[in-house]
Amino acid sequence: MKTLLLLFLSLTLPPSFQQAVLYLSGASCIEDLSEDELQRYQTLASHPADLNRSGRSRLLATGLLSPFQVASLLDYRTRSGEVLSWTELGLVDGFSHDIVEALRLFFVLGVQDAPPGRREDRRFRQTVTLRGGARASGELAGGLKYEASLGERADFYWSTRTTYSNPRLSPGTISAAWYGKGVVGQVIAGYFNARFGQGLVQWSGFQLSGYSTVGAFRKNGTGLSPTGSWSADLLGVAADWNFGAWRLSTAYSFLGNRPIANLTHTGRRLTAGLTATHQAASLEARLSLPGWSVFGEAAASYQGEIRGLAGAVWTPRYGHRIALLGRWLGTGKQYSGVAAGYGGPALDATIDAAWRPDTRSGQYKALVQWHPDYTWLGLAWQPVLRLQGRLRPEDDTPLRTEARGMLTVLAERWTVAGRYDAVWCRGFAWHWYAEAGYRSGNLSCYLRGGLFKVDDWEDRIYVYERDAPGSFTVPARYGRGWDASVYAAWTINRHHTVWLRLETVQYPWNLTEKPGRTEVRVQYRFRM
Repeated sequence: MKTLLLLFLSLTLPPSFQQAVLYLSGASCIEDLSEDELQRYQTLASHPADLNRSGRSRLLATGLLSPFQVASLLDYRTRSGEVLSWTELGLVDGFSHDIVEALRLFFVLGVQDAPPGRREDRRFRQTVTLRGGARASGELAGGLKYEASLGERADFYWSTRTTYSNPRLSPGTISAAWYGKGVVGQVIAGYFNARFGQGLVQWSGFQLSGYSTVGAFRKNGTGLSPTGSWSADLLGVAADWNFGAWRLSTAYSFLGNRPIANLTHTGRRLTAGLTATHQAASLEARLSLPGWSVFGEAAASYQGEIRGLAGAVWTPRYGHRIALLGRWLGTGKQYSGVAAGYGGPALDATIDAAWRPDTRSGQYKALVQWHPDYTWLGLAWQPVLRLQGRLRPEDDTPLRTEARGMLTVLAERWTVAGRYDAVWCRGFAWHWYAEAGYRSGNLSCYLRGGLFKVDDWEDRIYVYERDAPGSFTVPARYGRGWDASVYAAWTINRHHTVWLRLETVQYPWNLTEKPGRTEVRVQYRFRM
């Protein structure tokens, strides 16, 4: 019998949304992510899955759990019943304390509200999101997203939008999924994602292009999933079936006439899968040992092109990981090479040496990031120091070096932050901003202002800015000028939420005349 003490253990507060996304995605900073990937995390945070009631396919469809973690959780639920607390989840094989803390933003433990004799939630929920934007120049943009769910049994997404460059409204993307708990794992109609192995043969949607953290070395091939993405590239039908430790996934995309099949076996220590498409096939395996994780995938196209990668992650002690990866990605435009990295509680460091066989050109990357958290004078201090370099000896400007310093100070409901970026490439470029914010239970507001000097496009600096869920704002600072923005979010009640963003970018000191930009965005969400 489970000890009741688990119900009374004190828990630490979960990390912020941004910290959780970076940990789970393996990105070193939020600017590494794409619009669709960040939107996926926002959708999961708004509609968390139930770790106690969801079946295998529903858990895998979140994209946040590996097949081994899902198998381990289902086995634990069978033997011990529901997971009663996040502390208890940390006792399940495959779930470390750091993983559990990050997952708390995207999952729930649905046990307390379950009526006697009914363990499955089949409540019908709907969410409608309207968004609009306008620029001082007269340009308009808007969007509509509809989401519905039937407990943990079914999901439905419909998204459509216009942009400033394309004001025409299209039918958008539609995706529907039904989740089973027996042999039939799930059935999907419409747009979907298919992510298998390490991505050598089939990986739709976003994936990190570099090795900026240890978390980016190894991918979790989570299989099939519906998607509310604006720009999904697979449209058709998909389904998977569960046969004990085996899972068979099949799909067909009408876009590109692409059949996809995968057979995966998940064991206690070894997970292996075979993937085939109309272009290539691959064999992927992952071995988990005490303190070690060894992984790899070998792929071959039907024309004889060979690709492969292999790596290992070593955990010498809690909170410290060392990774090594070697890859051969064929004779095309991709870089093959070796990468190594270290990830610790307050320090991340990676190095990557690679080359392109088609041009016989090399590329060398290194990144070091120091990010401690500590408390002083009753305040939470979160400094970040980041150094990144890239060397391409054959380029006209072979060396690009970036330095970033950032400090965030938290005091109950108040936040004060500052950041400075410097880039040495074609010339010397820099960007600085300061931000102050207030956050209560149902209202948050942030004011940001900055200066920048970037005279060459090759020296551009990307800066993530706060925006409403589903909107992605990572502008590239280029020119000489200043920027300012106001962001506010108000949760009126459990049904209504409103977001507002005002921003302006001006170039009074630019070397050549450049028009500024002023924009307002409004978003409203109605949840039934």
